[in-house]
Amino acid sequence: MKKTTLLLLILPLFACTDKEEKQVNHQEKIQYQSAVFEPSEQHKTHKISGFVVPTNQASLSFQVSGIIDQQLIKIGDNVELNQALFKITNPALEPQIQQFKSQIKAVEATLSQNTAEVKRIENLIKTNAVSQNELDRLTNQRNNLQATKKSIEAQLEQAQSMFDETYLRAPFAGNVAEIYKETGEVISPGELIMVLGGVSSLEAPLYLPAFLHKHIQLGQKLPISYLNYNWQATVKEISLTANPKSQLFKVLIEIPIKHGLKSGEKVTVIIKENLGHFYRLPIESVIDDGINEPFVFLIDNKQVIQTKIDLITIDDNDVIVKMPHQTNIEVVTQGQVNLSPNQKLSKP
Repeated sequence: MKKTTLLLLILPLFACTDKEEKQVNHQEKIQYQSAVFEPSEQHKTHKISGFVVPTNQASLSFQVSGIIDQQLIKIGDNVELNQALFKITNPALEPQIQQFKSQIKAVEATLSQNTAEVKRIENLIKTNAVSQNELDRLTNQRNNLQATKKSIEAQLEQAQSMFDETYLRAPFAGNVAEIYKETGEVISPGELIMVLGGVSSLEAPLYLPAFLHKHIQLGQKLPISYLNYNWQATVKEISLTANPKSQLFKVLIEIPIKHGLKSGEKVTVIIKENLGHFYRLPIESVIDDGINEPFVFLIDNKQVIQTKIDLITIDDNDVIVKMPHQTNIEVVTQGQVNLSPNQKLSKP
C-alpha cells in the first residue's frame, strides 16, 4: 500500500510538471518583424563619371615653317580673342613679298605707258595716220598687262597671308591648356604648338549603355556633384549610334562654371532609371537559399504565406521586385528563421 500510495503521490507531481511546461511553451512569443509595402513607380539611381573639357578647345599650329622666335604666353594664362601667342621667323617670306611688290610696280609702269600709247593711236586713227591693227595690238597688250597684275596681286596677297601666319593668334578668348614647343625650335606647317581651351563654359562627354540612353532627352537637366558641391548640367548633344566596340552611346552635357571647377577634373552625374511599377523591399526580407527560387514571407490574416518574387534589380540596401500582388501587403523583414510556411500566428 505504501508503494501504491507513493506512486499515486508521485504521478500527480509529474503530471503537474508536464502541464506547466506546455503552458510556458504556448505562451512564448515568436520573434519577428514585419512592415506594410505597396507597389509604386520605382527608379534606380546611377552615378556616371565624366571628365570636364572646355566647350571651345583648339589645337593650334602654324601654317608656315620657321623658327620659333618668341613665346608670348605660358600654361594657365587667360588670353583674349586674336591675342598673339607665338611668333616665328622665316627668312624667305619677306623677300618674296618685296619681289611681288616690285613686279606689280613694273607692270603698272608698263600699263601707264600702254594707256598713253592707246590714246595717241586713237587720235591718229581719226586722221588715218595709223591702221586699226596697231590699236588692236596695244589694246590686247593692255588686257594682258591687267591680267598679269591681278595674278601677281593674288600671289602677293597669299604671301602676305603667309607672312601674317608668322604670328600664332588666339581664335577665341580662352585659357592656355598645353604648350608643346619653345623658343628656338624649328617647326613645320601643321605641327602642334599648343592647346587653347575656352573659359566661358565647360562640357563633359558621358558614355551610356542603351538602358540609360533611352531615358535621356535634349535640354534635360541632370544633377552633378564635384567635391562637396551639387548643381545641374544640361544635355546638349545625344548620339543615336552606339560605338561598335563598347556598345555605349555618347551624350554631351554642358556644365555651368561654378565652385572652381576646371578643365580636366572629374564630375559625377546622377541619372535616374525608370524601372516601372514594382515593390521596393529591404534586402534582408528576401530569402534565397540557392536551391529554391527567391521568396518572401507574407503575413495574411495571421498566417505565414511563402510567396515567390521576381527580382528586378538591387538598389543600395533595397531590392526592386515583382510579385503577384498589386495591393498593400505585410512582409516579414526580420526573424524569418522563426517562421515556417502556412504557420498560424496567435493574435496579440
